[in-house]
Amino acid sequence: MAKHAFDSKTATMIIPNGTEIQVDVHGQLNIRTPGNLVIENSGSFGVIESLTGSIRIEPDAEVEAVQVQCPEACYVLGQLTAWKVTARSLHLENRARASIVLQETKELEIGKGARLVGSFNDEKELFVLFSRFADQLRALPLFAARGRAQPQVEATPTGGEALLEATAEVVDLPETRAVDLPDPLFFALILLERESGRSAYGPTSQRVLEELIKLLQDRDLEALGITYTTLCGRIVEPSDDIRRAYELIHSYFTN
Repeated sequence: MAKHAFDSKTATMIIPNGTEIQVDVHGQLNIRTPGNLVIENSGSFGVIESLTGSIRIEPDAEVEAVQVQCPEACYVLGQLTAWKVTARSLHLENRARASIVLQETKELEIGKGARLVGSFNDEKELFVLFSRFADQLRALPLFAARGRAQPQVEATPTGGEALLEATAEVVDLPETRAVDLPDPLFFALILLERESGRSAYGPTSQRVLEELIKLLQDRDLEALGITYTTLCGRIVEPSDDIRRAYELIHSYFTN
């Protein structure tokens, strides 16, 4: 059989023996490789894992991942957005950008011009901080009252603009009432609303998410306390965020 030479202009991908590449229920790519892993192109991932080596994100790559894990070093030369990074050391080269919620590393090296955002030691520390600044978090525009009337603008004959008094009533939307939830339920609602915005779940799981969100938004805590365990059990292949939301709801009703 004739052997065909590689075209030097064509990108080549080498997949070592033992590498696992899968697409999870959320449509995210999961990569587990036995050795070093280099990511040259941008992408959204569930898990990026090297079992024995290091992970390197090249300068032109913008990577988003739920978990980045390796026993050696994680080198970031481009951009990384991750929920959790576990490695012996984290290195941000010059002009690299990293937004990491949970960082479990022994060493941290940040180059000149690089930027690191986040980096909590564990989830407990994250939620403790959220609870301490719950009032500030609730005041963010994302959770502010919606439906408030905006002033109308009318052009004048001279080409200028005149503001007209707004007469529409303020609408009390569910998001407004949800701001008054106890802290654990408020943070659970944030996680559930984010998951509901994804299209990775089937119709049954999506309906369950919508029911949980409605109970929280309506502050129907009596019904929530009776049904949350059953409802969460109906979600097929729940993500880490849904598990965290369940733990928050469970802690509220059992403490």
